This record gives sequence, C-alpha cells and structure tokens, in this order.
Amino acid sequence: MLRITLVRHGETDSNRNKKYLGWTDVELNEKGIAEAEMVRDKLRDTKFDFVISSPLKRAKATAKIIRDTNIIYEDALKEINFGLWDNLSYKEIKDKYPDECEKWSSDWKSFVFPQGEGPKEMYTRVSNFMNKLKGMEGSILIVTHGGIIRSTIAYLLEMGIEGAWHFATNNCGITVIEVRDSYAVLKSLND
Repeated sequence: MLRITLVRHGETDSNRNKKYLGWTDVELNEKGIAEAEMVRDKLRDTKFDFVISSPLKRAKATAKIIRDTNIIYEDALKEINFGLWDNLSYKEIKDKYPDECEKWSSDWKSFVFPQGEGPKEMYTRVSNFMNKLKGMEGSILIVTHGGIIRSTIAYLLEMGIEGAWHFATNNCGITVIEVRDSYAVLKSLND
C-alpha cells in the first residue's frame, strides 16, 4: 500500500490578498510559518519514506519546517502557471484582460493563461507524476499547492479534470490518500 500525505504550503501575503498565485515565487508570511509549525507538530510521529516538495519558496519553506531532511524537489509539483495573470486578483484580471477573462469563464478546461499554461497541461503534468508513484509502497509526504492537491485527488479518484473543483484545500491543510493495487481512497481532507 502507498500512503500519500499532501500538505498545502502555509499562507502567503498573496493568499491573504486573494491573488491568483502560480509560479510567482513568494515567501510565507508569519501566519504561514506558524501554520507550517503546527503541521510539523501534528506529523511529528509520522514516518515518511520520502519527502517531496514543489521547488517554489512557499512550499520549500513549509517542507523544511515540517521535515528538514532529504527533501526531493520536483518541478511537476509547481502550481499552475498563470503567466501574465500570476499574482493578480480576479478584479485586476477582469479589468486588464476582459476578453481573455470571458474566454476563460466560458471554456476553462481549454483555456491557456497568457504566457502560461492551461488546466489540461497542469493536470497532465500532475497525472504523469502520480503515475510514477502509484506502484510504490510506503509513505510519502508531498508539500505543494492547492491546485496540485485538488488535481491529484481528482486524478487518483478517477474523477477527471472536472473533479478537482469538488475539493477545497486550506493553507497547511493535511490530505491523506491511500493507494492499494492502483485503487485510491481519500482518507482525510484538510485535517
């Protein structure tokens, strides 16, 4: 059996200000650091065979607070690349890119963020990475981003890309999925 523990990074000022945060590399704020310390305490007695993290600063810092040893950094775990829309609020996006925003609203699955990537590309990136893990045994801690966690759950539970919208992930929420014989079960969400 494979047990995957997914932790979303701690809060950043961009999260607090409701910005679309993708590849912009921002630090945790004080609350985010405190949240990561709480996760560290919750997971103190949990053994992990591997710790894998997104290389972006907010995830990296969260991972180091939780387990500062032998962390593997994986580009596939970066949040979606919002391109020119990265670190903007919805209002800013709508004001600066009204036509593109309308296209996004009408066909979000096929939309590609200007100078970024689209949901399909991100979902494929996550799916390919999860396929590498599915046959493993043991316990893995993954520290990453909200969109990646939602997509991981949807993929492993065979819900397709649309399924990602059925889940919400809190900063430093702990989500656990167990995979046995390629069959995944969601054990907890935002613990």
